[in-house]
Amino acid sequence: MVTGAAWWRHLRRARRERTANEARLRGSEAKFFGLFRASPLPLLITTEDEGRIVEANAAAEALSSFAATTIVGNTVFKLGAYPNAEARSIHLASAQTVLSRELRLKTKGGQELLLLTHTSRITIDETRFLLTALTDVTQLRRLEERLLSAQRMEVIGQISGGVAHEFNNLLTVMQGHADTLASTPTPPPGELFRHVEAIRRAVAQATQITSGLLTFARRKPVEVEVTDLNAALRDLAPMVEGLVSKTVLLVLDLDPAPVTVEIGQAQIAQVLVNLTLNARDAMPNGGRLTITTRHADGNTAIDGATPPTNPIAWAVLTMIDTGCGMPDEVRRHIFEPFFTTKLPGQGTGLGLSICFGIVEQAGGHIEADSSPGQGTTIRLRLPLAADSSSAHDPATAAAPIRLTPPGQLVLLVEDEEDVREIVAEILEQAGYAVHACDGFPAVEAWLARGVVIPDLLLTDLVLPGGSGLDVARAVKARYPRVPVLFMSGYSESVYSGHQSVEHLLPKPFTSLTLLRKVREMIETGLG
Repeated sequence: MVTGAAWWRHLRRARRERTANEARLRGSEAKFFGLFRASPLPLLITTEDEGRIVEANAAAEALSSFAATTIVGNTVFKLGAYPNAEARSIHLASAQTVLSRELRLKTKGGQELLLLTHTSRITIDETRFLLTALTDVTQLRRLEERLLSAQRMEVIGQISGGVAHEFNNLLTVMQGHADTLASTPTPPPGELFRHVEAIRRAVAQATQITSGLLTFARRKPVEVEVTDLNAALRDLAPMVEGLVSKTVLLVLDLDPAPVTVEIGQAQIAQVLVNLTLNARDAMPNGGRLTITTRHADGNTAIDGATPPTNPIAWAVLTMIDTGCGMPDEVRRHIFEPFFTTKLPGQGTGLGLSICFGIVEQAGGHIEADSSPGQGTTIRLRLPLAADSSSAHDPATAAAPIRLTPPGQLVLLVEDEEDVREIVAEILEQAGYAVHACDGFPAVEAWLARGVVIPDLLLTDLVLPGGSGLDVARAVKARYPRVPVLFMSGYSESVYSGHQSVEHLLPKPFTSLTLLRKVREMIETGLG
């Protein structure tokens, strides 16, 4: 039986223990909130039922640009974390101890951040709350997007280069037959000749398309000359003004110092024309087109853009229009060949992909920033020229070469039968003797017979059973003084690492171009 004194002793001991427990709990909560507020990781505490923020540490305040007093009391919906309560309920319905997801948060300045969140349930004063840790992965996702885009563009470039190579073989056949028909001793009737000329014009237009594909695929070389971007833009400004309507104001904001890059003015003009045409189409009712140049090192961000990781010095050319802009799903694809938002027949979709190829091959980068109704900014980064004092004079036109040969022998190696036949026919009609082979094994067999020394080896670079380089080495081993002329549906840059490829005739070529180059090689002994 418990006496009154014992009962009071028990009650006092229970009170002391409760007081001690409450003190320990307060101390524990104080430590928790001390760590919470001092954590360098942005942290939020929200109510479980309605998502109202009850605590935010300094790191969360810095991340969101809101004062903690402004954040506290708001809901996660107002900050843009969830579109609605149902979406939040679905997320919280998971049985996982720690819930992870990516969500978007709008800062005080209106910037949208992509956050990786880890949320766990906690209890404070017997009330359930959610503790959420925030990690800003905006830049990481942008870098991932750029990497995936670069990989996608590389694959598309490889496919485009292969398609262009095969297409150039077909164009060579068409061009050769059209030239042959047009140059026959008995010219075709007027109506037929008109059709022949239409074929030749179509081939020329198709050649421009394959040239654009090769430029995008970085298989067509970029002219290397030192050019001052400022001077080039001043020279090209009248052309740009002629491309846009009179309701578009052109503004040049150029760096006071020369901005020199190692890229030809012809390529700069090509890039500028394509960018201008896109800007013009985005401003049908007029607007402003601003072109700027700046110097930047590898650690400098230009106009809010993420600086590249390469620490070299850059020339930055920026084109800003006040047009209709575009959504992200369009922006991500604008540099892909044949991608266009225009109606059928209003564009090939190659303009921006050509820009991409020229800039990337020059060692630079091109990127676009845009959003609907906010215009578009295209930014080009090109390595600054190491030597800005050199000047490049336009190449003078080569003097005409005599086309009538005294009956030399051309060893022709081409695996595509149609190409082989038309090239042989053109050469034979011009008075050359031609021995045609369809690949490396046929050349080896012909060399083994040792019948006659050829005056020229004309070979395709891509052959079955051995490349054109293998053919050239075999012929040179037997006849060291024989000049070698390569031909290919690709271009010089594909084989730039091979010193053996000194003379290349890109496909497609006209009959006159072929005969002129063959005559030059034989007469000068080149190769």
